[in-house]
Amino acid sequence: MDQLGLGQGGDGGDGGVDPVQDRVTVDPADIQEGGTFRAAIGSGPDTFDYPYSSSATASILHNLIYDSMITTSATGEIYPWLAESIEQVDVQEASASSYADYMTEVPYTETEDGATVIDTDAQIVVEHPDNDPESDDQARVLTVNEAGNAVSDGTYGMHYRFELHEGVTFHNGNELTAQNVVQSYERIRNSTLSGQVYDSMLDIQADGDYTVNLYVQEPDAAAIRELGGHPVYPEETATLPPQEMDPRQGNTPLGSGAFQFEEFEDGQYVVFTKFDDYWFDTEMKDWFEGPSDFPNGPAVDEVDISFVQEDASRSAALQEGEIDMSYGLTASTLNDYQSSEDYRTAATDAAGYTFLQYPVTVEPFTDSRVRRAINHLIPRESIAENIFSGWENPAWTPLPPVASGAGTDDYEQLTEDGKEYNSYDRERATELVEQAVEENGWETPIQVQLETNSDNQDRVRTVELIQDSLNQSDYFEASLETYEFLDFIGQLLSSEYYDDGKLAFIGLSGGFNPHGYAKSVHHPDNFAQCCNFQNIDDEDLNQLLRDARYGTDVAQDPELRQERYNEVWNRVLELNANSYGTHSTLVGVVDSNVVNGFNTYPSTQDIIGYAMYSPQDEQITYLTQDN
Repeated sequence: MDQLGLGQGGDGGDGGVDPVQDRVTVDPADIQEGGTFRAAIGSGPDTFDYPYSSSATASILHNLIYDSMITTSATGEIYPWLAESIEQVDVQEASASSYADYMTEVPYTETEDGATVIDTDAQIVVEHPDNDPESDDQARVLTVNEAGNAVSDGTYGMHYRFELHEGVTFHNGNELTAQNVVQSYERIRNSTLSGQVYDSMLDIQADGDYTVNLYVQEPDAAAIRELGGHPVYPEETATLPPQEMDPRQGNTPLGSGAFQFEEFEDGQYVVFTKFDDYWFDTEMKDWFEGPSDFPNGPAVDEVDISFVQEDASRSAALQEGEIDMSYGLTASTLNDYQSSEDYRTAATDAAGYTFLQYPVTVEPFTDSRVRRAINHLIPRESIAENIFSGWENPAWTPLPPVASGAGTDDYEQLTEDGKEYNSYDRERATELVEQAVEENGWETPIQVQLETNSDNQDRVRTVELIQDSLNQSDYFEASLETYEFLDFIGQLLSSEYYDDGKLAFIGLSGGFNPHGYAKSVHHPDNFAQCCNFQNIDDEDLNQLLRDARYGTDVAQDPELRQERYNEVWNRVLELNANSYGTHSTLVGVVDSNVVNGFNTYPSTQDIIGYAMYSPQDEQITYLTQDN
């Protein structure tokens, strides 16, 4: 799942090179049980209701209490988790037109801002390729109500069978069954997350108590990774109304994870305690190759997480011994911690980047030359060196190294090619903007309103540097506004934001699938979700994305898929609807006098849960004193 990150290489996503730098290992004989692991993160959750969350920091909390059918190692290798086994039953040719006989007609309608949309409350799964809102009154669509009929007739692209472990219990004591999985996935319908699921999923069905059949619309090279990792909840929370799986709505979030929800103070803190009836046992997994005495659950008894917006305040709390861990600290602070014997900077090549998104529907940003001119005025090398002190690297390409294994056949060449578009070049910027201004008759200087979140000082300093660079040009006049993170997200996810003419600078925290690094910030499926805020819609790129992920050819030929992603990145750079700042390095800083075994996961979403207990990497954190 791609999410908005607070900020925040390996070969990426295929069980290749470990992106964790200087990984520490633990001898099970040394583990001390008990204690409270105390952490501070930059923001509280937008919601505990996973399908309605767009915040990476909220997922830090979700991943402590919710389990999924699969799990992923730090190298991106997929392992069955709640599922005992996963079987690809069938792959067959299918496309949107294959579902024509099962489709229903629903009317088009016009929104208040003049946009034409399909008027149905049902989750749309597939739209007919011949739909034309300009000439038709009705759209032909397959919704979740008709998808089962197609499956019954054998019309689908892929079929996966998940056999669940028996005896898994939720935090409320109920046993987890296949029906819980189905209900949990149905909760995604029409949610904030729906665009990232129903671009692939056709239907999901329970067969008895422990078998889940998942059907995919068409052959999809990323199906398991994208569809197998969503949380499973008990019926009492899975069937709650949208956005009500939250203590602020009077409902306790429940899962089957190693920790259970205990206490929450909005804007202040959340407390999780170890789940005594946690289901996991290393003997249940034939893939586990660790020592026989490796624990069957986390070592710590409790995880307390404080929400502290200012990175300086989080750093002060760490130095005062009030917390054991934080992340997202400024680069200058990380340098100090790195040189201290009392702290450990646990760094990893991260699955994410910072990016500047242009209002592509508002003049003069409708002209790609204006966007590319600004792009050539972003001093990436200076940002990486002077602001991040080398902790982060210039983003010459939109693909972070952690996802490069599946996303290109030559990452080194892709990086070199990207420098042509992304190098700091004032002369080239002048040529481009002069061409655009002369052809369109626009006046200069062009007003540029930059926006970012105020709670990340490195990010604010980055945008200030971009602002200064633009203002050194005769053709741009840039200003900057900052907002608290959740307030900023609220603006970005508004369906009206794209019409305001503002340039948003924020971070994307992704995963190991290369697809999301292009789709989430470009595709119309992700408009007003994460992370297409500006209503970007490029037909050429949309088709290239389809060709790189869908079809029996790429689903069965990884090398062909790599080649097709090369075309995706070239189009992304040519379009320049987004400019990329730096590829993230995620650094968890811990008190080394207390914390042992902590390693940082490449994605912000699992920075704490992964460290506490991840047997797929023989990862466990323990405390040397009961604090």
